Amino acid sequence: MSSALDFTYQYAFPSGVQAVNGKPQLSLATCNANHTNPYFFDGRLRSPRQVGEMLLTLSDVVRTHFFLPTPALLDPVLTSNENLLRLEGFSGCCGVYARVDLPVEAFEGDCHGRGTTNVDFNAPMRSALKRLRDNDDVSFAVGKDEVALSREGETTIEKKVKLPLRWIKGFSEVQAYQPALSLFTEVSAADALRFIRTMPKTAKPKMPSFVTQVGRSIRLSQRSQANAVQIHGTHRVKIIESLLPRAEKLRIWWDKETGTSAWEVCYKVGSFFLMISPEVFRGFSGEGQVLSSLANPASAEIIKNVRAQLTWQSEINIPGIAEQLSVSAAEIDSALAILGSRGLAGFDVTGGHYFHRELPFDLSQVEQLQPRLKNARKLVNEGKVTEENQGNALVYLVAGSGTQHRVELSEEMGDRCTCPWFSKYQGKRGPCKHILAANIVHDNQQDELGN
Repeated sequence: MSSALDFTYQYAFPSGVQAVNGKPQLSLATCNANHTNPYFFDGRLRSPRQVGEMLLTLSDVVRTHFFLPTPALLDPVLTSNENLLRLEGFSGCCGVYARVDLPVEAFEGDCHGRGTTNVDFNAPMRSALKRLRDNDDVSFAVGKDEVALSREGETTIEKKVKLPLRWIKGFSEVQAYQPALSLFTEVSAADALRFIRTMPKTAKPKMPSFVTQVGRSIRLSQRSQANAVQIHGTHRVKIIESLLPRAEKLRIWWDKETGTSAWEVCYKVGSFFLMISPEVFRGFSGEGQVLSSLANPASAEIIKNVRAQLTWQSEINIPGIAEQLSVSAAEIDSALAILGSRGLAGFDVTGGHYFHRELPFDLSQVEQLQPRLKNARKLVNEGKVTEENQGNALVYLVAGSGTQHRVELSEEMGDRCTCPWFSKYQGKRGPCKHILAANIVHDNQQDELGN
């Protein structure tokens, strides 16, 4: 059984759609790590049905375990600033990441605060979301509205859960995956809907399907083809089907190297972003794309200074921060990767930038999030990494179980190792512990030489 934290959500009221002054009000209850109930927004929804469907699909993702019949009842994370409301969440298996972006144009109203919080997603609210229609005059409140929701005798709604560490860890991994994604194609929502409807409702986990482009349309094939997006578990993508009738287009992102793909449903205002892992059985939490950045991080001073520049921006200006701190943009990017691993930043591939958010969990309780990195540091501390003289080549011998593994470090060819882990995954799931250990030793050597 995977490790988990005992976590309690404390909401001042349950989320739901209630009658206020004779009109429906969609109220999302919030709770942060300090068990306070921040109040971010009140106003009116311009497209109630669209927003309702987006939130309902996000709820479907976080309530689903895509390869085991195990319910996952976790509440998504919401980040608010003056530009947008952004909700994020993972499936119970951590193999699907979903995000709803609602810019200010989606509302008539104002954001009152900046911050990140959990949002109560309960069964009655889901039922109410299904009934929203665009001709409804629906007000919208995020957090506790003392006017609309004032009542005698405050009641705190508690939801005690086993919060999987891998669910938290997944947030650090998806922000490391997204910069490698590139736009595969863009099709109209009508073409996308026809395509999604060809997908089977159930999928054989070990049998991949392939998305190919034919003219301006896309089709699904069971045969491997060059320049085709590979999907394991088409049922994970089919979850966006209900969103397409009111959308404008679908954009597909992919990384050929890792096999990760993302599906962006674009509306006139707002978007729904779905990212799936390379295989149904692989959760993002176990991938290790962020490990290289963690093994050789930017200086603690730069990381501290970059964090001080974060003010809940929906778009972090790397060149601007680099100029202000008089360091390179690469150092700022490295610092953001570290902050992302701590839940303090995310990456939005659709805009090509980082954004600031702080996960509403007490991460000080989580000490074993990166066991591969911990084992690499143990190898270094025990002196089990030695450099082998190979001329200009960077070669290290790293002790393994009854053998020694040969590690070659190369910026041009990529790092390689003789261990079974590397042989199986070829670096697609991040570096093995031996490559991490060799990089740590090499980085320490360069520091000693003053390079």
